Amino acid sequence: MNCCVECFHDEEIRTMIEKANKGTGDCDFCGQKNVLIYPVNESTELSDLISDVINVYEEAADGKPLFSVMIQDWGIFKDLASTRDLIAAFCSIINEDDEDMCDKKVRLPQKDMEQYGVLSGHTWQEFSDEIKYTNRFISKLFKHDRFTQFLTFCIKTYDKGTKFYRARVCNNQTGYGTKDMFSPPIELRKPGRVNPEGMGVLYLTSDEETALHEVRASKFDLVTIGEFELKKRISVVDISRFSNISPAIYTGGMGSLAVNRKIFSDIAKEIAKPLRRNDSSLEYLPTQFITEFIRSQPYEGVAYNSAMGTGGINLAVFNENLFQCEKVYNVEIEDINYQYDKK
Repeated sequence: MNCCVECFHDEEIRTMIEKANKGTGDCDFCGQKNVLIYPVNESTELSDLISDVINVYEEAADGKPLFSVMIQDWGIFKDLASTRDLIAAFCSIINEDDEDMCDKKVRLPQKDMEQYGVLSGHTWQEFSDEIKYTNRFISKLFKHDRFTQFLTFCIKTYDKGTKFYRARVCNNQTGYGTKDMFSPPIELRKPGRVNPEGMGVLYLTSDEETALHEVRASKFDLVTIGEFELKKRISVVDISRFSNISPAIYTGGMGSLAVNRKIFSDIAKEIAKPLRRNDSSLEYLPTQFITEFIRSQPYEGVAYNSAMGTGGINLAVFNENLFQCEKVYNVEIEDINYQYDKK
């Protein structure tokens, strides 16, 4: 039986299938025609990888079915109607004597969470409460060495000359100049999800639309948009990549990767949350702790997905002198489309 490249979401595994060059044909699982195929009914590099992932789990009555864990927690497979059958096929190769392996309920061992977890086996919420109410500057839960080993798998580089954007809602009819588009003066630097109060961080976006959404411009607002250009090549930590590290490339041990995926997903969601007017500054402390640690490493900033629905990227740069504001221009917001859920 053959699966195909289109059965998988993980980019590294897709590349593995492409490089294996097993030929093209029809997929026995998702039904794709004339696509790159890969054998499932024999031991392969891919089945060994799937086996390594499965073996980090232990059976538990209060766990989740193995096939569900593989789909929801790892992002290896696309969530298709045929995916359970594909996982079952891999399980039959991994363990021929256990036909029900795919449906068994499993969980991560608590000892592994404590031994390998960047938060010592605690949840993001427990860490957040510690930072906000108990140990603000030196966490007893956060393991620096464990966290550091993941950073190299989340590096994103930007070349000299790359363009970024920043928007400011104008309080006058003339707009702002290029010098006004950088970080505000020290006394006006309010806390954010990346910067503590008083600390300078230049918040930029990958495109103009995202910049406008990030400042929450209202209808008829006059907004100045600054176009920034990078002066030299830089490396930043892409927070959104933490929870998407492929098991095909991670070298720190499958157990270590498994127990931290949920934590990394929570960090990525938290740092991307838009700031709200009624937020307490306490809410920003946990992500500030993480980004301040990254600042202490040899990286120039952090990137993360915008939560404003544009598909854009936010970039928070620790040293604004790495950029020059090339030009500014004013736009007037003509319309806004509100979408909402009743609570």
